[in-house]
Amino acid sequence: MNEVLILNDGTELAGHLLESGEKLYLYVTGVTLREAFELLDDPEKTKIIKANRYGAKTTVRGYKRLFSISDDNSGGMISAGLRKK
Repeated sequence: MNEVLILNDGTELAGHLLESGEKLYLYVTGVTLREAFELLDDPEKTKIIKANRYGAKTTVRGYKRLFSISDDNSGGMISAGLRKK
């Protein structure tokens, strides 16, 4: 995978992230909306997220509150938003 997210418990998801101000946006593929919700609605799993996007590695910390989640209507990509508080 060229883009991977690794949750705090070691779960790997195909996708990438974008930090914007106090929010974190995740874009994942290969999971259902329900699966993504169950993973990202768990603060223990999201408090540390590692990302590897084409070799560029990033670690984000403290994002524990899922505030939005949606799919792109084709089942291809899930978009989610997390906040620290």
